[in-house]
Amino acid sequence: MSREEMEQDAADEAVVEEAPIEESEENGTEDAVEQIDDVDRLTAENAELKDKILRMAAENQNTRKRLVKQQQDAFKYRHQDILRDLAEVIDNFERAIDSSTESKDFDSFHEGIMMIERQFSGMLTEKYGLEKVGGEGEPFDPSAHEAVMMEESTDVETDTVKQVYQTGYRLHDRVLRPAKVVVFKPAVVEDGTENAEDQGE
Repeated sequence: MSREEMEQDAADEAVVEEAPIEESEENGTEDAVEQIDDVDRLTAENAELKDKILRMAAENQNTRKRLVKQQQDAFKYRHQDILRDLAEVIDNFERAIDSSTESKDFDSFHEGIMMIERQFSGMLTEKYGLEKVGGEGEPFDPSAHEAVMMEESTDVETDTVKQVYQTGYRLHDRVLRPAKVVVFKPAVVEDGTENAEDQGE
């Protein structure tokens, strides 16, 4: 075999050996491209998730601020309904004062004040559930009455309100202020029994 033929055979073998190497390089390039695509996709997804998290955090902060503002307003204006009603009562007082200043009529002024008191008390009862506690002749109730004085009487069989010094008030089923009262209690006779009626029994 000639030298030229030998060199040709060597060149052909080199081409055959290089072919798999080229194929391997192409596969490696494709894998690298896929990896770059995956990184780009994950980076985009990561950026999108970060954006969503930031938006949610901003929304939560805005919601929190709105709730705090609502709570502050609710506390600040919590008495607005009753104050609006009280403004009407003040209007009536001013009209009564103006009228009495012009007429100098005590009786009409007194009547006007009584009307305002009835209107005011009725409004508090009907709209807000505030009721007066304490009335002469009603049974003494320690949960609603505060006895400032006790007097014996043969006219009662149980502790009874004789006189109201200061009206009490109840809001629905809760006593806001007990009535200060003078109380009649059954008189005790000399033999240790209670009043004459009980003694006769």
